[in-house]
Amino acid sequence: MKKVAILGATGFTGEKLVELLLSHPEVEITYLSSRTAKPVAYASLFPRFTHRLDVLCSPLDISAAAKKADIFFLSLPHTVSMRYVPELLRKNKKVIDLSADYRFPSAAVYKKYFNTAHLDKKNLSRAVYGICELNRNQITGADLIANPGCYATSVSLALYPLVKNNAIMPGVWVDAKSSVTGAGRKALIEYHYANIEGNIWAYKPFTHQHVPEIEQTLAHAGMKLKIKFIPHIVGIEGGIYSTIHVEFNSKATEKKVLSWYRQAYRQAHFIRVDAGLPALKNVIGTNFCDVGFALSPNGKEAVVASCIDNLVKGAAGAAVQNMNIQMGWDETAGLR
Repeated sequence: MKKVAILGATGFTGEKLVELLLSHPEVEITYLSSRTAKPVAYASLFPRFTHRLDVLCSPLDISAAAKKADIFFLSLPHTVSMRYVPELLRKNKKVIDLSADYRFPSAAVYKKYFNTAHLDKKNLSRAVYGICELNRNQITGADLIANPGCYATSVSLALYPLVKNNAIMPGVWVDAKSSVTGAGRKALIEYHYANIEGNIWAYKPFTHQHVPEIEQTLAHAGMKLKIKFIPHIVGIEGGIYSTIHVEFNSKATEKKVLSWYRQAYRQAHFIRVDAGLPALKNVIGTNFCDVGFALSPNGKEAVVASCIDNLVKGAAGAAVQNMNIQMGWDETAGLR
């Protein structure tokens, strides 16, 4: 039984990690931290865990944490994880970072999108980018895994089979919609229920930090794409729905496109593919990514859609899946 720590345990993603790991057969949660002023029973913050988890949630003490756990999930804000990862690696801990701090091999790209100089450049090349279905071999045994962004997961998984088969033109348009929970548990007026419920708005055109994630992932698959990405916040409790417009290099058929997806994901338990467009409610509360498509009448274009639960496959579920692969366990453990 491996001992697990969650740093940043009171955010939406941290809470979801606790929920998933409590049902995991190979791990025990032994350390939780947050910005609490003093140690407090985690179940007092989240009563649904009463009689399920008897662990205090404490202000972060990285030295104390390192003595209590073998595997560390860092559910911390961007620009914070890199302060703690070096010490954890020196102490031979397994680290899964859910921030963006280790997603880019280039410190210059990181600084461009987060306006902060990276504090741990030497470990950037050590990190494995953790889209499980695409980087499984590299994840196995890795010490440091950079959990992917939620939008990046949804879009990359939708496009990968088309890129792998050199099937599409480089210009791709993406319209993606997400629950506000993807931005974390923040006390901001625009996150209040009265502003979110029944509302929708676009944000960060041209500058969203998940664009370089998507582009670098698909470049590794063999194509330099030009992603035009427009994210939106919608008044839903959870989930991401990405609608992607692509143009084919030559006429495609439904049978051919379906074969590309099924071949690419033939061993991917958590990706479900079908001709036709998916519906978001079918993935909420699960670690599945549902992908579908619709062809134009002339077979030269397609709308590809994918959907995930942004807190599960888009964050905590992917992190648990990464741990399972990293440790050589059943990939579905804690996620069924």
